[in-house]
Amino acid sequence: MTSGRHWLCERSLRSWKRLDPTGAVNGNGMPPWGVVILRRILLATALIGVSVIAATPSIAATSGHSVPWASLGVVRPLLIQPSGWGSPIAAQPRSTTFGWCAPKGVEISSSGGQSTLISDSSVGQMLKNFHLALPSSPGSSREVATCEDVALDPSHPKTVYAGFQASQGGLIPPSYEVALVTSNMGRSWQFVPPPHGDSLMDFAGFVERPSGVEMLYSSNYFFPLKSGQSATFVAATSSTGGRSWTDVRLGCPAGAPCVIFGPEAPQGACGMSEWQQSVLVGATYEYRATTRWRAAGAVTSVSQCGSQQLVATASGDEFLVDHSRPNALLYTHDGIHWTAVSLPKIDGAPVGGRSVSFGQMMTLVANGALIAVAGSPLETAERLEMLKPGSTAWCITSAVLPAATRQDPVAAIQSSESALVVAFLTPIPTGGGAKAMALAFPLSRLRCRT
Repeated sequence: MTSGRHWLCERSLRSWKRLDPTGAVNGNGMPPWGVVILRRILLATALIGVSVIAATPSIAATSGHSVPWASLGVVRPLLIQPSGWGSPIAAQPRSTTFGWCAPKGVEISSSGGQSTLISDSSVGQMLKNFHLALPSSPGSSREVATCEDVALDPSHPKTVYAGFQASQGGLIPPSYEVALVTSNMGRSWQFVPPPHGDSLMDFAGFVERPSGVEMLYSSNYFFPLKSGQSATFVAATSSTGGRSWTDVRLGCPAGAPCVIFGPEAPQGACGMSEWQQSVLVGATYEYRATTRWRAAGAVTSVSQCGSQQLVATASGDEFLVDHSRPNALLYTHDGIHWTAVSLPKIDGAPVGGRSVSFGQMMTLVANGALIAVAGSPLETAERLEMLKPGSTAWCITSAVLPAATRQDPVAAIQSSESALVVAFLTPIPTGGGAKAMALAFPLSRLRCRT
């Protein structure tokens, strides 16, 4: 693949390997490009609950106004909710454990450096048996299970949910994703049973809650909701760590903000089209015990081919982090009126407004800082820049990315309670001949470089 745009839209983190004690995720193989589909990097982020110290953003949350980042005080994430089908990194700001899609399954690591591989060796044959397997590479008879997204159940530490690439009868595009669950650390996997009337390929995203994970399904959702439209959505949920399931109408958590990303549609090649995904605000009708979802004000949608986050705060505000917008950071109190947060420039240029899937990808980390990927992967090596709470200028962080990221750009960033996890599109050298698909940087050591 030589086309920059098409190459940037490839999504495969299958070659992730285990975190060693230095924080590197070791890897020796390259992604199975013969079976990887031209599609979006969707690493959007987050319904994040946060505590806000000092100025409270909702005070100034009126449409048409902007407020400087420094006025927001400390914003501490509590929950990361990736958009669309989720993220290949499972990391929650209140959790001491985090995970990622690895070549042979899902790797789970703790803040103490211990790592466990959740094998997916049985998944490839399962997909084949249900006629969902991707086309095999030429000359290969092995059924490949391509983990793309992962979510951990905070109430059941032995339960792992993962989304795997799938096709209908081996034909692509479009590419689908199906949800599977293991409740015994990978000894066996099961398909998440879709709600009545839906199929396995109608899986439309993980919806992470403080107490668990819901599986969103939609059989006829392909375009963002228009202004004035509303809809209900069905989800599958388990209170037993994946051993039994209940169909529910997707609703709003009690006492929590209620802005989410809508279902994601099956994907083709993002280099050829910009698929849009709704940003939705929910209203609960108590006499019916249902939630109706409608387009969230002026921010009706985001690109499925990009990378964005929703950030919910303890004060009832929600942030949207979307580097493809000129105003890359916005917040709302009611889901209808949005306020832009003005950010300092990086390298003399405004943050946001980038159309590529990489570059200036951002996330809020557990210590309240905003982290951005600076530099262009096609022009110069990338680096991590940090905007501290209350600060008026970015700084280059002490977390140094390998120089090879000129060819192997950052594909995802996400924060656990103790670490910033950075994943790459392809293996990168980390010294001594070793290669890695991800790095974990302890937040306690994340500082401005002097």
